Amino acid sequence: MNPDPLPSSFDTFADGLPSEPPPLRARITAACRTPEPQALSPLLAQARPPDGQAGEAQELAHRIARQLRERKSASGRAGLVQGLLQEYALSSQEGVALMCLAEALLRIPDAGTRDALIRDKIAHGQWQSHAGRSPSVFVNAATWGLLLTGKLVATHSESSLSTVLTRLIGKGGEPLIRKGVDMAMRMMGEQFVTGETIAQALANARELEAQGFRYSYDMLGEAALTMEDAKRYRIAYEQAIHAIGKASARRGVYEGPGISIKLSALHPRYSRAQHSRVMAELYPVLRELALLARQYDIGLNIDAEEADRLELSLDLLERLCFEPELAGWNGIGFVVQAYQKRCPFVIDFVVDLARRSGHRLMVRLVKGAYWDSEIKRAQLDGLDGYPVYTRKAYTDVSYLACARKLLDAPEAVYPQFATHNAHTLAAIYTMADPSRYEPGQYEFQCLHGMGEPLYEQVVGPLARPCRIYAPVGTHETLLAYLVRRLLENGANTSFVNRIADPTISLDVLVEDPVATVERMAAQEGTAGLPHPAIPLPAALYGTQRANSRGLDLASDDSLRALGHALSESAGEQWHAEPMLAEAAPADGETAKVQNPADHRDIVGRVREATLAEVESAIAQAHAFAPAWAATPPSERAALLERAANILEQGMPRLLGLLTREAGKTYANAIAEVREAVDFLRYYAAQARSDFSNDTHRALGPMACISPWNFPLAIFTGQVAAALAAGNPVLAKPAEQTPLVAAEAVRVLWEAG
Repeated sequence: MNPDPLPSSFDTFADGLPSEPPPLRARITAACRTPEPQALSPLLAQARPPDGQAGEAQELAHRIARQLRERKSASGRAGLVQGLLQEYALSSQEGVALMCLAEALLRIPDAGTRDALIRDKIAHGQWQSHAGRSPSVFVNAATWGLLLTGKLVATHSESSLSTVLTRLIGKGGEPLIRKGVDMAMRMMGEQFVTGETIAQALANARELEAQGFRYSYDMLGEAALTMEDAKRYRIAYEQAIHAIGKASARRGVYEGPGISIKLSALHPRYSRAQHSRVMAELYPVLRELALLARQYDIGLNIDAEEADRLELSLDLLERLCFEPELAGWNGIGFVVQAYQKRCPFVIDFVVDLARRSGHRLMVRLVKGAYWDSEIKRAQLDGLDGYPVYTRKAYTDVSYLACARKLLDAPEAVYPQFATHNAHTLAAIYTMADPSRYEPGQYEFQCLHGMGEPLYEQVVGPLARPCRIYAPVGTHETLLAYLVRRLLENGANTSFVNRIADPTISLDVLVEDPVATVERMAAQEGTAGLPHPAIPLPAALYGTQRANSRGLDLASDDSLRALGHALSESAGEQWHAEPMLAEAAPADGETAKVQNPADHRDIVGRVREATLAEVESAIAQAHAFAPAWAATPPSERAALLERAANILEQGMPRLLGLLTREAGKTYANAIAEVREAVDFLRYYAAQARSDFSNDTHRALGPMACISPWNFPLAIFTGQVAAALAAGNPVLAKPAEQTPLVAAEAVRVLWEAG
């Protein structure tokens, strides 16, 4: 008997989780699974301005957009970058090629592999079609360079190239190209980075500070992979706070500069699964940085990251707000993403937290910078839906509704509205009632190198404060940030992209997103329908087969339910023995199956097959082979699909067995069950579409032997393939994992 039916490894599912979540947190968790129509519906009323305000906001947005479009954009460096973004859209082959090259130049360590990628990505671009089209001399020069590059790396049959040029290519083509593209990316990097060091950034900021701009500095760097990385980022933040604090000269958190920090840069295991470790190791670092910022009275903002880190960030924020040494200080800031369906509930939580803790929290409202990866991750993980909206107009509606929430709680939060969209800016300006504005009510924010042309009109004619989000770092640390910026602004739905397109009328450009959504609803019958080109994760493979469902290990609700299932499964008496079509008398001793991570945990017992049972199994398989081969493929497919559904529904119970017998992590165990489900559905689809008993002949009994490291997925995959093709199966599990294999066979038997 197992002396400890609940192995200590299961405790992580209760880690940091109250038995019943507070109502505001429960709404945040539940909102992730809310379908888009239900999520968007209540926001439409909140985002819709009163009649008088609507016309006022529309007129202001139109004026701002017209001035932006008339501005001589090619006169400065911003125009150069905008010209490239406009000419080489990310929907084009050439735009994708440039992005791939930008990544390759920093990620690929050896020149030879870089050159191979350059040949692959640039040689086939249709660069000729761009030559002479752009009014920017810089863009045309770049195009001619890329045109030349395209020919440089093309095959030697290019008739238009001279012999001399061909000889030059042979001497050093790709390295020259590599250097040229590297220089081009450095030029773009300079556009988006304020300085390589905090000292340079502070010096470079003086010119725009003199015009009324404020700054929030960000030390570039993505998620730390090691504790050494985290230590290096922490030191960089500390040095930056000292430098910013001295430059601030006690101007305070609103008037002076501040700093933005990424929590994932401060700990290599910043994930929900490591809750206790994060609280023990990361929180003290966050606390020290906040205390240092308080010493200089500069604002410290916790940046937003991927959706699966949100609830962990809220836990850290809540603890920080009740830190006794920070009492009464209004410099704590938090970033909220409007493209997340949870955004309104996150704001409710933050406002409530501010009131409970006695802080006036700075809340930066952004639209969000990880949209594409959130979509892909939800598909890969087989989640019920997406944590983000699938249409740009929905995010814009969410932003306005959440902006109203922030403006309605002036004693609790200091709103910071980060947007480059003229209509969003105008709507907020109007929503905040210009006649009642007073300093410290709210501010706008923009990205260094991208938003200044728009916000020159804000700090000037509109007389509202604007803070520039200013990245600081070297060329090597720039890449991930640069890619996000290019993806945002190269997208064909981006205001920054569309403002430079003269074929888009200003009326369309600054249309109220509420009106846009209502127009879509009139055409589609319901407001908030998902984007038709983005299927839900379950429908990723269309009508061919359903995608396997996963579990969200970042969701408190999922973790709570899974914890209960794991506790129950730990008390089961798992067993494995020879499973024959015709049962034979049991013979032989059973052996204990131990948890490889904890030998005190006896997972179950196993009895090995005797030679007589093996011979009997082979005979039974041969006897049954004609009947199974004659079974129509569609019936075989239906049985495999039924098995897939049973396996999917029993996932929580199986996870406990996989972690205990095979030593898998929970994430790997989920992937294991999902892969088994996918195998069953994939081979069922193959049987239904590709097999016919008239054209395909079964081979007879098949022996399938599984490896220990994929005791369910590969075991099931081999068996499913053989069964789909009309062959009976003799399955032998890995000796280390017989209990998992026995459960897989029981599922197949249950399915018929």
